[in-house]
Amino acid sequence: MVLNLMCKNNKKGKHLLARGFSTVELLVVMSLMLVVITSSVGIFLLVSRTQKRIIASQQIQGKVRYAFELVTRDIHTSTIDYDYYKDNNIQLLGNDNEVLPIDILALRDNFNQPVKYRLSGYKLQTSRGYTSGSETWYDLLSDNVKVVNLGFYIVPATNPFAPCTTLECGEVPNQQPRITISIVATNSVASIDAGYPQVIMRLQSTILSRVYFR
Repeated sequence: MVLNLMCKNNKKGKHLLARGFSTVELLVVMSLMLVVITSSVGIFLLVSRTQKRIIASQQIQGKVRYAFELVTRDIHTSTIDYDYYKDNNIQLLGNDNEVLPIDILALRDNFNQPVKYRLSGYKLQTSRGYTSGSETWYDLLSDNVKVVNLGFYIVPATNPFAPCTTLECGEVPNQQPRITISIVATNSVASIDAGYPQVIMRLQSTILSRVYFR
């Protein structure tokens, strides 16, 4: 009797194995696999976008900070070329004595040679050792970085080291020149077309000239 029962159970197990999965079971398994695959693809795309954003941010930060440090070093070791702004009728103060942003920075280095920075066509450029009108401008940033806004704020608006007579000395500001730089940069259209997300970087700093004539 026990032998007959074992045979019956063995035949039943073979029958279940031969029967396989039902349609409902297959649908459940396929649904679970679809959920797992969809989740995996979503996580992969998210990680990929995050990595590209980090790469784009690092590229912009590294190059913009390099240019920023170059300008900072020149400001520390140079004097503001007030004569350049006077000769070109560039106003540093508004009607209400507010400091106006200007798009070109004119300096004089230790050898009294002109050093200039400007924004031209989304490019930060510099010119060194050339007189006004004969400058040769060089790009400071690569083509995949675009500067969308650049402003220089100069304080004071008049040269504090200018020679003066007894009557004029009271009008000469008694403060060390300083320059505030505000820059907004982003990656280029070519970089965005290559699959990198748009990254906007904003930097602002006030630099004090270390040249002192008093």
